[in-house]
Amino acid sequence: MDKSSGWMQAVVFNSLLVLMPVIAAQSLAMAFSGESFSESPTIESIDQTRRNIDETFASIAPRNGGDKYKFWHDIVERELMDMDVAAARGFLLAAPQMLDRESVRELEADSSGVKLDRPDDRMAAAALRKLPLDIGLKFEKAQASAGPRNTPSSTSIVEEEEASDDPADTQDADVPNEEPEVTVSGNTRPSDRRFVLLGSFSDLANNSERWLKGDRVDPITLKITALALIGEEGSDGVSDGNVRAASILKSARRARRMTPEFTAYMKSRLNDALPDTVLRPALEESLGELATTSVRVDRVRSAYLNSIDAGGLQQLEKDLAQIDRIGMLTSTPAAITLIEHVKDSSDLRRARLLAEAGGDRSVALVKQDGPGALRIADTGIKWTQQLMLQVMGLTASGLALLYVMIATFRRNVRLPKKSVEPSGI
Repeated sequence: MDKSSGWMQAVVFNSLLVLMPVIAAQSLAMAFSGESFSESPTIESIDQTRRNIDETFASIAPRNGGDKYKFWHDIVERELMDMDVAAARGFLLAAPQMLDRESVRELEADSSGVKLDRPDDRMAAAALRKLPLDIGLKFEKAQASAGPRNTPSSTSIVEEEEASDDPADTQDADVPNEEPEVTVSGNTRPSDRRFVLLGSFSDLANNSERWLKGDRVDPITLKITALALIGEEGSDGVSDGNVRAASILKSARRARRMTPEFTAYMKSRLNDALPDTVLRPALEESLGELATTSVRVDRVRSAYLNSIDAGGLQQLEKDLAQIDRIGMLTSTPAAITLIEHVKDSSDLRRARLLAEAGGDRSVALVKQDGPGALRIADTGIKWTQQLMLQVMGLTASGLALLYVMIATFRRNVRLPKKSVEPSGI
């Protein structure tokens, strides 16, 4: 009986030793991977990420107070030389964390006297005054050439045009010869070369035909364009957001600023929304017969519209909403910089959290730290039912292991009995 009991205790003990690290690893992965992070970050996670950003900028600057200003001055000038206005502005906003205490006090006093509505604008204006005049003029010139915020700027289009030297991108160029009016965020205005990103259904029909023939047409760009053009016809906020996000994705794809992992992820998402098994036959049928240009374009539009999988599109729109929010909080070139190191949906949420907490400072952070900046986003722990069950299981396993250890110790270790000395008579 004792041997059987000891054997069972040994089996339970060894099983718990193997099981507990597995449960602990799964719990930690679920808690900190970002998989359970909600679509919209909480106030707590934004505040914590903002504190992390402050600490990171403070750690970037040299410890010696005399070197802080030169380092900050040089890093702002570097971004202006690269024509990255968002990153330069981000380092201006990070001046309170990167400069010495005396300079910070001067900044705070100067910013309080600036007559601007937003605190960030006041701080940026005050920080700009601390830079030499030539750098200040460079910043204003670069800011003017970048165009309005939250719209595709000339920088992203220059990258796009340079990237289109690739035959695959050249054949998928969706910019029409004529310049029609373009609708952005519900406002119609005369076309600006910088805003012509999506093209037209006529371009989509031509590129779809090339795709069917096996030409080097990027299917990711093709499907992004199709969904954006279809969404552009809607008037709801979701459609507007999808169009903006599609423009950012298309610019990033053309400029080759998407990681292979995120490219594969978006390709899978787009294929769920527009399955090749449904889309190809529909396009072959639409383009198989001779027709006038207008009829041909209508048929292609209907083929894409009828091939959309509602469930797949709904999942894709969750990612598009994240990208759109990043663009709205920063700008199109800044959004491309923030998603440049993204690999999956978790990273995309982290990039969105960085934008929520830091604005243009998040762009500067990504330019400085690269993919490591995404780890600064503190998504917190969301206590889902599955995570709570795993923690409860880990606790129960720990208690069971403790019980087996105590029982084994009591069974195998015999303490010597105290001898009682006979009392003398």
